[in-house]
Amino acid sequence: MNSILNKINNQTTFSNGYTASVSYYPDSDEHEVAVMVDGKIVYDTSVTNDVVRCSSAHDAFDVVGEIMNLPNIGGGPSKMIRE
Repeated sequence: MNSILNKINNQTTFSNGYTASVSYYPDSDEHEVAVMVDGKIVYDTSVTNDVVRCSSAHDAFDVVGEIMNLPNIGGGPSKMIRE
């Protein structure tokens, strides 16, 4: 946990070239999900044009699934390749 910001963050990169970055804020029990490529947030996907604020872990999980299913940047099927 990042004690300065009181958040927990995890990133998962998929073989489609996208990374799902999920931040959890225990004080408000909210999640934020960002779509990233090469360590930078991207704002031009069909998932979102901004960071997605979610009121539940289930909602955040759904957004991560959408990121995993984005069209492959480099071609081929998508799967999780690194956490």
